[in-house]
Amino acid sequence: MTQDTQDVQYGTAVASVYDSLIAPAMPAEAAVDRLRPHVTGAHVLEIGVGTGRVAIPVSAIAAQVVGLDNSRPMLDEFRAKTVPRNVSLVRADFREPLPVTGPFDAAYSTMGSLACVDNREQLTAALSHVREVLAPGATLSLEYYATNAYRPLVKQHTVTMPTPHHGGTTTFTVTLDDADVLTMGTRIDEDGKPPVEFSEHVLLLERNEVEVCLNLAGFTVEHVYAAEGMQPYDWYTARATK
Repeated sequence: MTQDTQDVQYGTAVASVYDSLIAPAMPAEAAVDRLRPHVTGAHVLEIGVGTGRVAIPVSAIAAQVVGLDNSRPMLDEFRAKTVPRNVSLVRADFREPLPVTGPFDAAYSTMGSLACVDNREQLTAALSHVREVLAPGATLSLEYYATNAYRPLVKQHTVTMPTPHHGGTTTFTVTLDDADVLTMGTRIDEDGKPPVEFSEHVLLLERNEVEVCLNLAGFTVEHVYAAEGMQPYDWYTARATK
């Protein structure tokens, strides 16, 4: 989830490498398998649709998908593909009331999109905006940054690793402030190409705190798939209260 009016995080730099370098490192199949019981034949909302990594395979089993993102460059990358006929794209900021027509049967957000907030109150408000467009009893599935993976990176501060599927390296520079805002600078050095650099700012919360925000926003958490090892995200399945 990104913005080009304020706090732009996943703008032109990310869009330029997302499908070639970032998306291949996070195959969509596992996410689609977890979503399948909730989205099959359903009217679905994706928050942080990006370039369509998950929306495209979900559209093959859902009745309709509305993909929301506030990054114009990421949406432009999606539109440059063949957008499935049952997918609609909307540019909007989830921190404000959503300009979409519900009620949706299910919503989902992958790769920590909903963590792109400044504090717990803002996260709760964003989740409430999602709840407002869901049908009673609808499911919300989301990936949220796993503290088990990111707190060790904060201690290391700078980590360089080979870039998956390509030559070159990716370097992460990670800090965490007293308000639990994680800042991660990323530099991608691909062989024979200029480096690509961007920065992310996300709210890093323990799982129980994410659950509190979900509850305050009108959701009941049904299951949490905790990240294993150094997997980057926990997966939450919650249901809109009736």
